[in-house]
Amino acid sequence: MTIRLIAAPHTPMHSDGSLNLDVVGDQAQRLLDTDVTGAFIGGTTGECQSLTVEERIALADRWVTISQDCKLEVFVHVGHNSQSDAVTLAAHAAEIGADAIAAHAPCFFKPADVEDLIGYCAPIAAKAQDVPFYYYHIPSMTGVSLPTHTFLEQAKSRIPNLAGVKFTDVNLIDFQKCVRVSDGALDVFFGCDEELMAAYALGARGAVGSTYNFAAPLYHRLISDFESGRGDAAKAAQMKSVQMVEAMQRFGYAAACKAVMSFIGIDCGPVRSPLRNLTADQLRELQQQIEALDVLSLDSAEPTPTNEAGVRQRG
Repeated sequence: MTIRLIAAPHTPMHSDGSLNLDVVGDQAQRLLDTDVTGAFIGGTTGECQSLTVEERIALADRWVTISQDCKLEVFVHVGHNSQSDAVTLAAHAAEIGADAIAAHAPCFFKPADVEDLIGYCAPIAAKAQDVPFYYYHIPSMTGVSLPTHTFLEQAKSRIPNLAGVKFTDVNLIDFQKCVRVSDGALDVFFGCDEELMAAYALGARGAVGSTYNFAAPLYHRLISDFESGRGDAAKAAQMKSVQMVEAMQRFGYAAACKAVMSFIGIDCGPVRSPLRNLTADQLRELQQQIEALDVLSLDSAEPTPTNEAGVRQRG
């Protein structure tokens, strides 16, 4: 069983910080060209908590419209500190035909235990009851580090459309326990790109990450080498991922990650305050470091028909 890559796209913006949804078609095309199977939109990489509800609705509308005729699943992140707003976003995602929804834990007033977390998620999932629901576990951002496997074990009876978890954490003990819940019936998507090889070895069904937007071929090589028993080559590819992520972290990960998109010709614009954009000198230095790693090359692909938005159609 191979592992599928799902990108966490950036939310494209004009220089004044307003949404620039015309770029979404180019973002989607890049994913298709590099054999990425899905887009997890409006998440951490998408600056979800810096967007208004109306902006998140517009973003979801655009991605679902773009994906209708192409081989790309759209996972709409609907998590919000306001449960009511999260319910609104979930209902909208279901109405427009999203393939799945996800929600992280509230990060201001936090759930004290798993029961509280289920109580937060259940009404959100219920508003999109015919759509698969994923819990988005990302304690580095939410501050909620409750045992995810316990959530999965206890939530299924109250969240019938629970499909799995996006697990963005380095706690691989909890991760392994998640994989084993319900005899492996749930999807466990790993969210730390620089540790993908370890997660795959432990049973990850898929991976959701920001660097798959521009460096998916690197990870495809990693996966192929790992599956073929070329352990040293797989480790080398994973180390390149580590070096790439570390390079971006030195400049502020969110802004640097968005800047790398411009290196492949897709301008996703600035990040929103309080995040800080790169200076011109920082941008040049980052570009030199990323180019030295040679992680942005695009595998050749046979041309295929496109839809009205210029995105490849389903085969």
